[in-house]
Amino acid sequence: MNKKKDKLTLESIIISFILFLIICIIISIVYMEKTESRLFTIRTESGKISEATIFFDFATQSLNEEKIPEAITYYEKAITFDPDYCEAYINLAVAYAKSGENQKAIQTLNKVLQKAPDIDHLAYLNMAQVYKRFDNEKAEQAYKKAISLHPFPQYAYFNLGEFYWSIKKYDEASINIKKGLELQNIESYYTGAIKTGIKTYSDFPEIIANLKKILNTVTSDEIKQKFDLIVFNHYYMKNNSYIAEKCDQVGYYYLRNREFSEASEYFEKSIQYWNSKNNRAYNHLETVNNNLKKK
Repeated sequence: MNKKKDKLTLESIIISFILFLIICIIISIVYMEKTESRLFTIRTESGKISEATIFFDFATQSLNEEKIPEAITYYEKAITFDPDYCEAYINLAVAYAKSGENQKAIQTLNKVLQKAPDIDHLAYLNMAQVYKRFDNEKAEQAYKKAISLHPFPQYAYFNLGEFYWSIKKYDEASINIKKGLELQNIESYYTGAIKTGIKTYSDFPEIIANLKKILNTVTSDEIKQKFDLIVFNHYYMKNNSYIAEKCDQVGYYYLRNREFSEASEYFEKSIQYWNSKNNRAYNHLETVNNNLKKK
């Protein structure tokens, strides 16, 4: 009886620890994973002091200052000291792309896919950003691959939508941005955080087993409400100008098509997410209302 009780206590501790990890993951992800249509960089974990990280820091400073040749040299030195330094590989690919060395950037990102499957979605998103410079078909394929792998695919949908918008495929752009918006809910973030944990904590089989068990279990409303209170409303959806911009973009798509009722719906959503006079949705909504009055 005591053994059974001890086992239940241990499982409760593990599950509580996992739920705490999920909260931490969501809090970090909602700030780190907002990826617009740009090449993005990754910082290494703090506190890990070595020659590789020193050169990584020099390189990142140079990259931020647009000193691209210098950044490339420093990232290559960081990788010489640590051949498995995947953050350096990704940022090196960004630097290569900025210097116009697109094939080198792709080759570098392929190394990331081999070395770090836990961040494969980031490798494919960066790869898509490189490809769109010279090959739209391969860029589209890379974005779709990122969507299939991303624990939080809404961001990959947004990136694909931005890509379609940039090549004037507005219908496809709207469809994908709307898919991303549909995933802005606590269920999506909860499951995404668990998937991130499964990738991140691969060296802890007991944690992985419990994460998979939670993933396959219907989440109780009580747990969702806790996450909603702790994370979703307070850390993500409050004054979220990025999501407001996506709603405004879909609204503008409908406005272009003179579908005023649909446009109004998305402009109002945009204002709900970011109630600021800097939000362009206010002006777009005024345009919609003026057109509706004319009918």
